[in-house]
Amino acid sequence: MVKLRQWLAVGVVLSLLTPIAIATVFAKTRRTNHAGQSKEFEPSLSWKDEEYESNPLIANFAYRNLSSLYKSMAPDGASNANVDWERNQTRKWYIEEQRTGEELVIGGLIKNDPKAILSGFKMFDWGFAHQASDGSFKGTADAFHSTSFFVEAVAHTLLVLQQSPESGKYANQIARYTPLVHRAADWMISPNVWKKGTEGNQPYTHRRYLVAAALGLTGKLSGDQDLINYAHQSIEDGLSLQNPDGSNPEKGGYDSSYHMVGVVYAERWVTYFPDDALTPRVAAMIDKALEWEQTRILPTGEISREGNTRTAGQERGRTSKVKTIAHSSAIRGFAYWASVTDNPQLYGIAAQIAQYYYRLRLIKPHSGKE
Repeated sequence: MVKLRQWLAVGVVLSLLTPIAIATVFAKTRRTNHAGQSKEFEPSLSWKDEEYESNPLIANFAYRNLSSLYKSMAPDGASNANVDWERNQTRKWYIEEQRTGEELVIGGLIKNDPKAILSGFKMFDWGFAHQASDGSFKGTADAFHSTSFFVEAVAHTLLVLQQSPESGKYANQIARYTPLVHRAADWMISPNVWKKGTEGNQPYTHRRYLVAAALGLTGKLSGDQDLINYAHQSIEDGLSLQNPDGSNPEKGGYDSSYHMVGVVYAERWVTYFPDDALTPRVAAMIDKALEWEQTRILPTGEISREGNTRTAGQERGRTSKVKTIAHSSAIRGFAYWASVTDNPQLYGIAAQIAQYYYRLRLIKPHSGKE
């Protein structure tokens, strides 16, 4: 927890600096290789996901308003569109909507907010209360894709809990949810489900990395190599789709929002499978993907939607709102990889995006002169 408090204290300072100043600060403190450059990804057996999640920009922006998430939750734990479903205001429910529990539990650990943590577990409980004996979530719309979101969220949360100094406190939840999420992942790889689900995912590159993270992290959690093998298939497919310019296609074109959603899931694979044979290729994909995303960032820090195939006004989300840029995924993607590679330039880009979308009040670093 000392490490987390130190990160948060740094975050308060960084929120007052320009992106250039942030990069300068990190340039003075990062580890360097023999050439004096920020290091590339290096395989390691240690788990560092909790440390990366505590990165100031992730901690202060991705987890900035936890109370609003649990205050909008239904008393029984239903979240987002599922609240409307329970009120008979919509005909469909989605298990993926319960993935907000991931944000509450991990954010609650970082921000020392026990109420957020318990609310996150309540969201997971609602989800698993709707699980059938075969591991599926009967009645959920868009079953394979929606389930992959929820499985990834639960598995990721449990792995972070295992790394946390608070792990003993939540040992019962870890023990209870592990076989349930394992059962859901097993359902995903059952032959008919896998065939139909992967066919439905064809137009969307980011879903390859989502599925890989869902199955891979659950395999890591449960010790199930079969799940990891299926994750390999999904990653191989995703890697084969990247364009020479670094973009990962969505529905026959590019999308600067979903592009970063996929990057975030790929980064989690790298963290949990650092020594896997595929990981160097995944890391290279991420580097190219972030280079491409930088071409979509305007001088203001806004992420351009021009030419996007999905988030330029064409699609609506589960609650019928028009999809916009997932700026939190963009901030997270750059900031997380900045921590993995000790690259302050990437951190500066994340800060630039945060500056635009959260309208930070910026001041110049104090020069020591009045």
